[in-house]
Amino acid sequence: MSEINNFIEKTKGVSKTFFSFNDLTKFYQGKQKNLPVIINRLVKSGKIIRLTRGFYTFNLSMVDWEALACEILKPSYISLEYALWKYGIINEIPATITLITTKKHRFYNLLSNTFEYSYINPKIFGGYKIEKNILIAEKEKALLDEVYFISLHKRIFNLKSIDISKINKKILKKWLKYYPPSILKLLQRFKFI
Repeated sequence: MSEINNFIEKTKGVSKTFFSFNDLTKFYQGKQKNLPVIINRLVKSGKIIRLTRGFYTFNLSMVDWEALACEILKPSYISLEYALWKYGIINEIPATITLITTKKHRFYNLLSNTFEYSYINPKIFGGYKIEKNILIAEKEKALLDEVYFISLHKRIFNLKSIDISKINKKILKKWLKYYPPSILKLLQRFKFI
């Protein structure tokens, strides 16, 4: 039992708000094949909390949900409405953390959090930065991702609610060349360019 307590103490000593199964294998000194059983026992006893398959925490109130969203499905980065809101380009707080991925479209509902992953062609996957442990689209790329999905009729969003003064048009044009010509027309229609 002291081996399990030692494992818990080592894991708690790390400054992460959640752990993947792979993270936990680094702290466990026993036989790796026993770790899934031990984790299940720790979950049942309430010593750790399963967030979703392969991800755990000691404290729900400390979970960095944005970082978790970027970890659950890779590759992915925060974009669309959620990124636009974080940058103050839209005022309405999204109910969902919206992400872009090169994998198929999917949703995850974890407790009171919803993550939505939208598939994008790998040729236009990019334009993100690392900010406080999360991957997030640049402002201009988040806007282009939004307009792109609107043009495909995969998202409904009022483009008139966007504060275009916070967008660098030079950067917007830099990224625009990777998108279909229909995106330029839509941007011109709303006087974004």
